[in-house]
Amino acid sequence: MRIATVILIGIVCCEYSGANGSPRESHPCTVRQSRTSQSVGEDQCFLTDDDHHLWCFGDAYRLWSNNGSIDLRTLTICNWLLPSIDPREIISRFPYIKKLIIANSNLTTLSRAFPSDAKYLEKIHITGTQLQQVPREAFKYLSDLKILDVRNNALTKIDPAALVAPKLQHIHLAGNPWKCEDNTMTWILNMTHGSVARKILDRDKLHCAHPYEGRPLLPVVEIIATLREECNRTVCHCELVYVVGRVGKQTQRNLIAFVSTNCSHQGLRQMPEFIPANTTTLWLDGNQITDLSPLITNPVYRQVLDLYLDNNGITSIDQLEGSVWLDNFRVLSLRGNKLTDLPTYAFENVLLKSGNAVVSLYLGDNPWTCDCLFTPGFQDLLIRYTNLVKDVNKVRCNASKNLETLNKPIRDLTRTEICISESETTWLHPLDVLNIFLASMIITILGKLLYDYWSFKRTGKLPWLVTKIP
Repeated sequence: MRIATVILIGIVCCEYSGANGSPRESHPCTVRQSRTSQSVGEDQCFLTDDDHHLWCFGDAYRLWSNNGSIDLRTLTICNWLLPSIDPREIISRFPYIKKLIIANSNLTTLSRAFPSDAKYLEKIHITGTQLQQVPREAFKYLSDLKILDVRNNALTKIDPAALVAPKLQHIHLAGNPWKCEDNTMTWILNMTHGSVARKILDRDKLHCAHPYEGRPLLPVVEIIATLREECNRTVCHCELVYVVGRVGKQTQRNLIAFVSTNCSHQGLRQMPEFIPANTTTLWLDGNQITDLSPLITNPVYRQVLDLYLDNNGITSIDQLEGSVWLDNFRVLSLRGNKLTDLPTYAFENVLLKSGNAVVSLYLGDNPWTCDCLFTPGFQDLLIRYTNLVKDVNKVRCNASKNLETLNKPIRDLTRTEICISESETTWLHPLDVLNIFLASMIITILGKLLYDYWSFKRTGKLPWLVTKIP
């Protein structure tokens, strides 16, 4: 009955780990029954004499009465409920073990490093736990350690110094949610002779957690390391925003990186000659840039989709007309510059191709000209693509002959306000004077005609002018 209970516990452990880790033929907590097996500690420990293997559940290993047994070769601790465990306490009770397994537990950390007293310990397996951190020199003093397996835990990062031991040659790290958004794991790229990275046998099976969940760790870390190196060549701040790729054997070759590069408020007088590769979003706000021709001539800008150029000194974007960049951009922000007009027809073609909310334009807070030559076409553009011009209410008249239109949203102007100047509305205009004179003459003549008709009816006399006509 006792043996059956222990075996049942082992099966439960195996099923639990199968939901969180990689499938295994034999889970560490599965007790193998043998003829010479015995249970101790009220079914909490189970010993197999044929392979000198002791399984203990929870902290029941402390109940083992044969402390210091030379015959014991393997110790397995399952279902450890506490967040930490003391390696020194284990070794003090079992100084001759060659293999230590801690599996299927709530363990989050080792309270201290393994002591040098564990002279015979060759293999350590800590798998299927909640292990989040390992002391910096956890295994340094294990003189005979050859294999370290910390697969299927909750490790997000690990100091390479924690993976150092005199004879350690084989390390397994797969199945952990590795943190890839910073430089904590770049050490794994060091493949020089004798490096810790060369001892990791499952490097190609390591994967990142959020925000690059499911992406293979090695290529993502390579991208981050390259980005850091390239960013150091600029005055900008760089960030790997996202990595896209198909998870599989060929993932490393299919990864596409999206980088955001921020060069705002750096006193730049021109667009940078170099930006990191894979830059899709570029911030150049608050500089003194006036020329956008690098977007056409410099190949480093080919992948830039979102460009923010607010509060610079740009007076014209005519050079972008017909360019490949203008045909493919996603966001263009030109707020707070010195633009008075732009090639309306060029943007008309671009926005027409883009369809709905694929493109975003920001054009506010510029000194736009409001005249009959430029504004009607520009106004049509703003009305037709209001959903794409995100700050359309801030696109206002600044340079206009009609003072009444100043600072008014161009989208809301009438054609009369656009095409008739203030001088054309004054009562002193010659055509208005002529119209008034002619109207007065018509009224006078009609009045004289009515008077003569009334006088003829009353007196029978013809008007004086009529009597003089021969």
